[in-house]
Amino acid sequence: MQVQELTERICPNCNGTNIVIQVWGLPSDKFLEEMDKEENKGKYQLRGCCVSGNDPDYCCNDCGEEF
Repeated sequence: MQVQELTERICPNCNGTNIVIQVWGLPSDKFLEEMDKEENKGKYQLRGCCVSGNDPDYCCNDCGEEF
């Protein structure tokens, strides 16, 4: 998955720009270390381990819309 800058993402429900990337499946230890860094706080949201292939990539922190 190629990730665009979060500032380019706009919520289709509320037009909010406070968007996080949803991470599905089992994250690697390296990813978890990167996620814990201060500059990455609030950019990612860990989701479930069951991946359907049709899971949303983003979530709006303002209204909760997943897209």
